[in-house]
Amino acid sequence: MRYFFHTRSEDGDEDEYDMDGIELPSVEVALSEARKSAREIVAERVLHQERIDHMRFEIADDHGRVLGTVFFREVVNLD
Repeated sequence: MRYFFHTRSEDGDEDEYDMDGIELPSVEVALSEARKSAREIVAERVLHQERIDHMRFEIADDHGRVLGTVFFREVVNLD
């Protein structure tokens, strides 16, 4: 199945729509990939002193249905 990783922000200023998507075997794998990608984005944004508040990936199918959400703040381990 093809999954699309849309980047969303609370105010909509940083919304980006994934127009290509990626073929993956399951929604669980898609969520895992979204977490990995979110960690990479968070690391880059921290280096540039940019905020991640309220940013998230919405994983959608090819019909536009949102199947899962990964909030960027959830992938940061502060312990």
